[in-house]
Amino acid sequence: MRLFLDTEFTDLVPGNKLISIALVDEDENFFYAELTDTYEVSDCSDFCKAYVLPFLKGGDYRMTRIECAQKLGNWIEDRNVTCYIANDAPSWDLPHLERLLEDAWPENLDLEGGIYPIHVSDLDEEAMVVKYDYDIHCALDDALIMKKVTLGY
Repeated sequence: MRLFLDTEFTDLVPGNKLISIALVDEDENFFYAELTDTYEVSDCSDFCKAYVLPFLKGGDYRMTRIECAQKLGNWIEDRNVTCYIANDAPSWDLPHLERLLEDAWPENLDLEGGIYPIHVSDLDEEAMVVKYDYDIHCALDDALIMKKVTLGY
């Protein structure tokens, strides 16, 4: 099963810090978390402050890195099939997933088989934003867009 991955982070520079992460499975079940202890607002670029932080969902999605790792690992294992990552920016997103799960790696998550590359055109992205009222630069909405464009709306 493909899991569509997206993350949001503090800046487009090496060593950036994870803000939020989302995985959406092929049935549109999802895991979404916003990390409370991995960054400070002062770590964020101006772009992040303007276009990422305002779209965080808050509430029950907020959790520590350790809580997130445990819940995410369990969520992936609960798929009960071998899972592969599908992503449009693996050089940015995959390192955050790997660091997050390093101590809680689910046995059914296979990165050895490679990453399914995703491409979402600007036109498709805009159509999804309009149709579903999604927010670009919200990890959950971006992962849902990848899933819908890849497997159908």
